[in-house]
Formats: sequence, C-alpha cells, structure tokens
Amino acid sequence: MSLADRLRFDPAEGTVIRRPPGTGYGYWVGGHKVSYDGDQFALFYRERQPLETGRGGRCAVAVSHDGLAFDDVWSATKGELNASSIEVGHPVRHDETECRLYVSYEIAGTSTWRIDVLRGGSFADLDTQGRRTVLNPGDYRLPWIKDPVVYREADGYRVFAAAPPRSEPVDDGSQRSACALDATVVADSDDGLVFPLIDYVFEAPGGNVWHANRARINSVFKVDGQWVATFDGGRTFYDNYEEWAGLAISEDGIHFTRIDMAEPWVQSPHGSVRYVYGLPHENGVLFYYEYTTQDGSHDLRVARVELS
Repeated sequence: MSLADRLRFDPAEGTVIRRPPGTGYGYWVGGHKVSYDGDQFALFYRERQPLETGRGGRCAVAVSHDGLAFDDVWSATKGELNASSIEVGHPVRHDETECRLYVSYEIAGTSTWRIDVLRGGSFADLDTQGRRTVLNPGDYRLPWIKDPVVYREADGYRVFAAAPPRSEPVDDGSQRSACALDATVVADSDDGLVFPLIDYVFEAPGGNVWHANRARINSVFKVDGQWVATFDGGRTFYDNYEEWAGLAISEDGIHFTRIDMAEPWVQSPHGSVRYVYGLPHENGVLFYYEYTTQDGSHDLRVARVELS
C-alpha cells in the first residue's frame, strides 16, 4: 500500500470540534495548528465571516487531554491585534514556565501579513499586548509572510511559513502564463524570537494540474522514518479560499517533493479539505482539517488514522 493510501482518511466521517460563526459561504472556522506536550493538546483556530462583513475577526486557543474534546482557555479579536484579519496560528510549549502562540495577521489598514509571538505562563495567560513580531516580511524584502507551522527543536525552533513565490509569469510570444500564488519558506532560530534568514523549500510547479500554483505546507511529521508534509495546492486565485490537500515527502525534513496525484489526496464532496495538520499520536496520526460543508461554510474536524 502506498504512503498516500496508508494515511488517507474519509473527511466526511471526521469528528466536528468547532463550528463556524454562521452558515453559508464565507463563514469558516479553521486556520488551525495543534501541539502535544505529552500530556496536553493545544489547538489554535480562527473564525471568519464573509469578506464584506469582517473577515477573520476572532481567534482562540483551546486545550484537551484526548485530542478530540477541546475547551477554550484564551481568545482575542482582530481589534486587540490591530489587525484587519487573523489567519493561521500555532500554540507551542516553550518550556515548563512558558507557553507561546505564533500567529499571523494582516496589519490594519495595510495588505501586509506578518507573524508575531505571544507569551505567557500558560496558554490561558498569553499576553496580547506584549506580542513581539518575529517574522517581519520587510526584513526579507517581501510584501508578506504568514501561516506559521512551528516545531520546538532540541536546539531551538523551526518555522515553516507561506511567502510570495520567487517565480514570475513566463512570456511565450504573445502568451503569458499564470504566476504562482505562494511558496513555503523555512526559518530556524536558537530562541524562537530571532530568525536571521529564510530558505525557499517548497514551490509551485506551474502548469494546469490541481496544485499548479500553490505550495503552502501545513504540517511536517514522520511515518516509519519517512518525512511527510501535508500541503495546500490550488490552480487559481479563487483557490485561495478553497484549496486542495496534497502530500509531499522529504529526505531531510526541510526540502519537500510532491507525491504525484491526479487529484487531491482527500476532499469534501461539497468543496475543499484544507489546512490538514498531521500529528503523530500513539500508534496513529491525528489529522485536523478545515472542511467545506453542504451550505458552503467550513467547520473544523479531526480524524484518526491507525498505523500498524
């Protein structure tokens, strides 16, 4: 059995862990990441409304002991972050005395996305006002950087993030190809606060396949010694809201290559499955994902895949 088949789950059968703040297209809950410290799961999620009525207006951190039932312990509004919209965040335990939330948002009145860190003695005590910008796009001469995937390493931190593509549209006579829409960069840090450089490690292939113009890594983990990443692909700008899930593999856990698939790895019959976050746990993998429902809204679900 192929790796993609071993890890595949039925997203329609997953457990709903959060519902959106309304019904219909544009009401979403997701943009999530999860961590597990050996005792407690911590989940970040954001809620969104249609673009014309508020976008990403609220985010929260919730905790759990089984990875299925979560209780909110902290929340913030976009006003508290001076944001026009909140996107992906990742809660992680720094050490026995400090918890952190790395969160991306669009600065109010601009089109600039950046990544800040909030710190506290527990996830319930995260200090919104004391947040610190750790990945500022201007430092790397980029217009934006967002959607952090954060891993606490023995010697520091590794963060994967979405960034603008390096490729440009290609001209062929009178014809011009569509440009890629994003790519994934990685940044390492000794302390999780200073990231001296970024490295482009996953980029869109172009062409006319379902994942041609998007390349956002959502999680990185190992299965039987093999590095695996879940990613969001897409073909057009519209797929910025309804991306498609794929898998990629790596020899070093940093630079990833897509597993060739004729269609998305998992999907909803009503639209997309996106932001798939894989978390190895006991003898399986917990997959957390944003799921398009029949009315066009997105809820947040979890499914477990057992690995023999």
